[in-house]
Amino acid sequence: MARVIVMALVVILVVVSTVGADEDPTARARQLFDSGRRHFELSEYDAALEDFKEGYRLKDDPVFLYNIGLCHRLLGRKVEALRFFKNFLNRKPDAPNREDLEHKIAALDEEIASEAKARQAAGVEKPPPPEIRLEPAPAPKPVYKRWWLWTTVGGAVVVGVAVGLGVGLTQTDGSARYGFARVQF
Repeated sequence: MARVIVMALVVILVVVSTVGADEDPTARARQLFDSGRRHFELSEYDAALEDFKEGYRLKDDPVFLYNIGLCHRLLGRKVEALRFFKNFLNRKPDAPNREDLEHKIAALDEEIASEAKARQAAGVEKPPPPEIRLEPAPAPKPVYKRWWLWTTVGGAVVVGVAVGLGVGLTQTDGSARYGFARVQF
């Protein structure tokens, strides 16, 4: 009987530990990269941009910066595209596509300069530079919200209950062991 209870508690412990597990950030970043790639291939650049940004927040990989730059470029946001392409090259100076990207950066610089000249010639004021807001990194999860803490606590409770039940159900009264008579009050 005690073995059945212990086995049941072990099964419960295994189920509890797998249910509370957080998703691996690298796996989630990979899913977002794949989703962004599919959106990009369907010319859904806004959706691809959001997926790539979220993926970069989960996994600090410079490839996301390059893809974000491509999305901005195809959305006509040349200044943002230029910024992300430069960030990519700063983060990955040995990029295999460095030469091609340097040509894209030079072309974007020329396009931005020619558009600025055209606006000045037309008498249009130069728009204010885009506001750059740096958002603080999200705070790490407190320990009490981590799956492994509650799995450990649950496991300790299960083990404690199992040991208590095992000891309680298998022990006999000490008076029977030593031949004493039982007295009931």
